[in-house]
Amino acid sequence: MSASAKLAGVAAAALTAGLLVAAPASAGSAGPAATCPGGFHPSTGGGEAAWTIECVGSRVIIDGWVRDTEADGKCAYVKAFAPFTDGTSRKEAKACPKGTTTKFTWQASGTEVRAYLYVA
Repeated sequence: MSASAKLAGVAAAALTAGLLVAAPASAGSAGPAATCPGGFHPSTGGGEAAWTIECVGSRVIIDGWVRDTEADGKCAYVKAFAPFTDGTSRKEAKACPKGTTTKFTWQASGTEVRAYLYVA
């Protein structure tokens, strides 16, 4: 896939409801923050994911799954950044080999989270 095609895929995956980005492994940032409520279903070569963003009181919950879609020796990941309730600031869900789906549910303080899909 050409660099321009990858960038087009990233731009197409930027969702207006929260501007959450589904980006290839070459992407350097987590993209704009998504706020509540929101629903996202990004895909990229070798992976797909879906998640929702909900606010409950002073907490934001991201709940979803990530799936590896190609037998290429790589894994699909969802990485999220926020002040999580366990004291961490980054979470990651990994799915591999092909056909594997990994579910995740993470809670953070506030009303926004940065998350993206990538394959590596």
